[in-house]
Amino acid sequence: MKHKRLNRDGWGFTYYPYYQMRIDDELFHGTACLIKMTDGEANYWETPKAGRIQVTGAGMSWLELVPDDTHRVITIMYFPEEMHDAERHNYPIPADKRYQPSIYYVDITEGIEYDEYGITTYIDKYLDVIFTPEGDVKIDDRDELDAAYASGELTRDQYDAALQECDDILKDYCEDISKTDAWCAKIREMVEERISAGEPIKLCKEVTELHNSKLYKTTTRFVEQSQDILGDRLVGIYLHGSAVMGCFNPDKSDIDLIAIVDSPISDDVKRKCMDMVVALNEDAPAKGIEMSIVTKAVCNPFVYPTPFELHFSAMHIGWYRDNPEDYVKKMNGTDEDLAAHFTIIKKRGKCLCGAPIDEVFGEVPKADYMDSIRNDIADAEEDIIDNPMYIILNLTRVLAYKREGLILSKKEGGEWALKNLPEEYYALIQEAMREYAEGTPGTYDEEKSKKYAGYMLGEIGIE
Repeated sequence: MKHKRLNRDGWGFTYYPYYQMRIDDELFHGTACLIKMTDGEANYWETPKAGRIQVTGAGMSWLELVPDDTHRVITIMYFPEEMHDAERHNYPIPADKRYQPSIYYVDITEGIEYDEYGITTYIDKYLDVIFTPEGDVKIDDRDELDAAYASGELTRDQYDAALQECDDILKDYCEDISKTDAWCAKIREMVEERISAGEPIKLCKEVTELHNSKLYKTTTRFVEQSQDILGDRLVGIYLHGSAVMGCFNPDKSDIDLIAIVDSPISDDVKRKCMDMVVALNEDAPAKGIEMSIVTKAVCNPFVYPTPFELHFSAMHIGWYRDNPEDYVKKMNGTDEDLAAHFTIIKKRGKCLCGAPIDEVFGEVPKADYMDSIRNDIADAEEDIIDNPMYIILNLTRVLAYKREGLILSKKEGGEWALKNLPEEYYALIQEAMREYAEGTPGTYDEEKSKKYAGYMLGEIGIE
C-alpha cells in the first residue's frame, strides 16, 4: 500500500503554504490540514451532474481532515474565495460563501503515520469515495482494492474493513451533502482563525528545499530591495516564464520578473535598481535575471508595442558596468516582447507582492501576442539547425496558442504536439523533449528539422 503525505508533494505544485494542526472541538476531533495554492495551472475532472469541476489552480485551497477513530482522509477542494466556476450552472448555495467546495474526495486508509518533518502521512487502502455539491457520488478504485485482496496484499479482514468504511462514508457524508458542506465550513473557519492568530506554516522537505533554492532567495531579495528603492511608486512585482510553468531548471533557466510602477522613475532611481539587480544576478541561477520596469498606465488598457522604463538581462551587464549613465539614459523605449510576457502573467503568472494580477494587467489582444513572437520564430527554418531543441519546442507552444489559445511551457508544448501534429514529426519532438529534460545534446535529422519548421510556420501563418 502506498504512503501519501498530506502536503501533497506528489502533485507537483510549485509552492503553497501548508498548515497542519490538531483540533479538539465538539464539532471535530482530529488533524486538519490546509493547502493554499498561490499559483499553478487550473486542472479539471469531469463528472455526470456537475460537469467539468476544478481541482487545482491559483487561488484554490484544499482542506484535509483526518477524524480520530476512523480510517479516512477527507479532502475538500475549494474554489478561490467568493467565486465558483461559471460552468457550474446547478451549483447549490454553499453554507458559507467564503468557502465554496468544488468536489469532495475521501481516501480510505489503513492508518496514519508521520514523516521526519512531522507531516501527516496516510497508508492508502485504494478505495475512494468522490462526491460533488451537485450530488455526484462515485466509489472509485474498487478494482484496485479487489486486485490487492486477490494478490494477498490485503487480508480478508482488511478488505472487509475497507468496504465497511466505504459504507460509513456514504452514510456520514453523501446522504445529506448540504449538511456535510456546513460541517466542513465550520471546521474551515476554525482553521482560518488559528492561522490568523499566528499558526505557522508547517515546514517540510519541499518548503525547506524551496527556501534554500537560488530561485526563492533571488526573488525574495529582489522583492524586498525593490520595495525599499521604489517605495510607494511600486504597484507590484510579477513572476513569469519557466518559474511559474513548472519547468524551471536552475542550470538553464533565467528568472523572469516584471515590476510595475505608478509613474515614471528618475535616472537616480534607475541606477539604484540596476545596482541592485546586477548584484543579485551574481548569486542567481546560471542564466541570471531578466527584468523590466513598466508603468501601470500601459498595462490596462494594454499598449502595444509596450513602453518600458528600464530593462535588464545578463547580456547587458558589460554595458552597464562600463557606462552606467549611458545605460540608464538609453535603456528605455518600447518592447514588443512585453506582449508575450504580459500574456503569460495574465494566464499563469505569480504576484510576488502588490496588487493582484487582474487588477493591473488588461487582456493582451491575440494579434499583439502573435506579432510579439513573430521575430522569434520567423527564421525558424534556418535557426533550427543551430538550436533545434529550442526551435522545435517553441514552435509547438506558438501553434498551441494559435489553434487553442493555450499558454504552455516547452514541455507542455511538446506533449500537446504529440497529440495534435502529424506522426512523422513525433521522433523529432520526442528527441527535443528528451534533450530539454535531461540537458544532454540531441541528435536531429537536418532535412526533417527544416521540413518540420516549414510545416509549423505554415500552420502558424508565417510564410
